[in-house]
Amino acid sequence: MKREVLYGGLLACGVALMVLSLVLEGHVSDSIGGMFMGAGCGLMGFGGSQVLMRHREKRDPAVMRQAEIEAKDERNVAIRRRAQAVSGEVLQWAVMAAAWLAIGLGAPLWVTLAAVGVFLAKSVLELCLMARYQREM
Repeated sequence: MKREVLYGGLLACGVALMVLSLVLEGHVSDSIGGMFMGAGCGLMGFGGSQVLMRHREKRDPAVMRQAEIEAKDERNVAIRRRAQAVSGEVLQWAVMAAAWLAIGLGAPLWVTLAAVGVFLAKSVLELCLMARYQREM
């Protein structure tokens, strides 16, 4: 019951922020109005989806129990982790491609260095996690 109230409150806050953004249009800067609208949409989306999931869970608990079992199934977990690993590799090389493109287009140096920094941070994090998981197994 407490979670339902929390998610309902988040939904209401999201709607209130969106309305506030529309009401204050022209009276505050566009960045403030955009911030209100963005935060409102995020809160409304999260709160609304959670309220709907709780409603669906109450209406048909057997379906929700089956979905939870499938989400925790070892095969599905392995598939999800493999997909996350491949998407991480693709993103890593896309960041490097963006760095090369920035160099080619003559973008400011900070853009290239930021892309290279993200690439290096991901690589270091990957090595640290590999070492940690090897110790655990």
